[in-house]
Amino acid sequence: MTRIEINRLMKKLTFYHQGQYYKTYPIAIGKPDTPTPLGEFSVYEKNPRPHQMLGTRWMAFTYQRHGIHGTFNPWTIGTAATAGCVRMYNEDVEELFPLTPIGTPVIIFEKEEKVKIPEHIGKEVYQVRPGDTVETIARRFRITPEQLIHFNKIKFPKYLHPGKLLVIPKFE
Repeated sequence: MTRIEINRLMKKLTFYHQGQYYKTYPIAIGKPDTPTPLGEFSVYEKNPRPHQMLGTRWMAFTYQRHGIHGTFNPWTIGTAATAGCVRMYNEDVEELFPLTPIGTPVIIFEKEEKVKIPEHIGKEVYQVRPGDTVETIARRFRITPEQLIHFNKIKFPKYLHPGKLLVIPKFE
């Protein structure tokens, strides 16, 4: 079963595909005066060409028009900047969009928690820092840039955003 968990406190969206942990993404949430609602919802509408202010994809989860969408203002990710929606980097929401069927549960909560790591032996998670590139990260972990790109399904390798979580494969 596919599901989306959103932790407002950590400003992270965790995606589960076919019952398995898939990936964790950094997000922006609602401002204090327009908070992202807490509770259990489900995706009831998807739009691959939303209004320009909603980035490149839109998935609605409340009838008050709260949704998960992209942004052309990537510097807002990791902040409380929306009117109650969940904002993602465009490349992240584009990755999630085709994997998320109508009816996917969306659970929104607030909880201090550790970063989720896929249950594969010999891998670690790296959080992209300002100034990082695919090449510098690959060199740091002694893998090729191509391995890092392929393993993390990085659509736009030239545009790594600080806060993005990458799984570092271990090859023996």
